[in-house]
Amino acid sequence: MATLGVINIGALATGVLAAPRGEAESLLVENGRITALGAASRTAAGRADIVIDCRGTTVIPGLVDSHCHVVLGDYTPRQKTVDFLDSYVHGGITSVVSAGEGVHAPGRPHDPAASKALAIAAAKCFEHFHPNGMKVNAGSVVLEPGLTDEDFAEMAKHGVRHAKYGFGGYGHPRDGEPDVRRAQKHGLCVMSHSGGNSIPGSSPITHDVLLHLRPDVCGHVNGGTTSLDEDGLRTIVRETDMALQI
Repeated sequence: MATLGVINIGALATGVLAAPRGEAESLLVENGRITALGAASRTAAGRADIVIDCRGTTVIPGLVDSHCHVVLGDYTPRQKTVDFLDSYVHGGITSVVSAGEGVHAPGRPHDPAASKALAIAAAKCFEHFHPNGMKVNAGSVVLEPGLTDEDFAEMAKHGVRHAKYGFGGYGHPRDGEPDVRRAQKHGLCVMSHSGGNSIPGSSPITHDVLLHLRPDVCGHVNGGTTSLDEDGLRTIVRETDMALQI
């Protein structure tokens, strides 16, 4: 693989909250990884196979979209948009996290077998598919009634790392709490919808439901559709340890 050198960096953002700015005028990339960072004389970035001259501009880590409704391939059926992931990279977004492939899959059945199969298929497909070099963290099972411990164990074995709550066929949003626990037991990170319903057939997820479900991530806490009410929002922010997706 060709080496890549980045020279004449004006400012460097590290992505580390405790030390957001770094001091480096160049960096060297070998085999897809940054191997040297600092003065150009030390990194030899100017002698790389490919050299990018920043001319004093700022270098930042690739951005992450933590709530992306991929399905399969670089196409989103609900919005009928082609190559949106490829285009994301041009804006600096180099990674996305699936918020449930099943949410936007046309005609998605609500049985546990289909939900499990779609999550495994997505995880396997995006393991080998990187539109414009993007990393797609896919394989996010939409939680449905009837998923068993064995199902979650199988999904975890095959690379499913995420679960989405809020679009399954539960009679009431509270009813899925045991499945949230099962998913977490097997190492899946569970994101829950929050606020008003967003697609036909879904239900609002209010703050009291979130307190009952206790997911790992409170999705679009500041509003994706209609946001949580202000009192409920304060409770989620101040009294829980959920990660807050903005």
